[in-house]
Amino acid sequence: MASDPLVKSYAEALFQVARAEEMLDRVEEELTRLNKSLESNAELREFLSTLQISPDGKKSALSQIFGQKISPVTLHWIDMVVDQGRQRRLPAIIEAFLTLAQDAREKVTAEVITSVPLSEDLAKRLEQELSKITKKRVFLKPMVDDSILGGVIVKIENKV
Repeated sequence: MASDPLVKSYAEALFQVARAEEMLDRVEEELTRLNKSLESNAELREFLSTLQISPDGKKSALSQIFGQKISPVTLHWIDMVVDQGRQRRLPAIIEAFLTLAQDAREKVTAEVITSVPLSEDLAKRLEQELSKITKKRVFLKPMVDDSILGGVIVKIENKV
């Protein structure tokens, strides 16, 4: 987890609320999608980082973009992060939250790199086999890298 106490405190706050509300899986899924949006959309990152846009403007836009797709718990937490001017730290905070959630459930993320996208069936089978090997619940993070010739590269907890 991040060693930054600020990142850790925001992640722990959401983790505690999500667990108390029995919404840990849902919040984890929502934050994973949000993180992917932040990674893939430079305009969204720029929008959140722009100081000329008020926190209320950012919250309103985020509510319009994600409001119907995420739970009130996650939306209120994002609003709090924006209100306190910490939106630039969202990716690090989300990663810290995901680490907390995985540790709580003995769940690990497997980064799976292939030359072509995995089919849904193959992804599920790979998830099941990796779960047997690690004796933990495995969450796949599929990535496509067309520079590899074939096969699969799997990274789990600093192991390849």
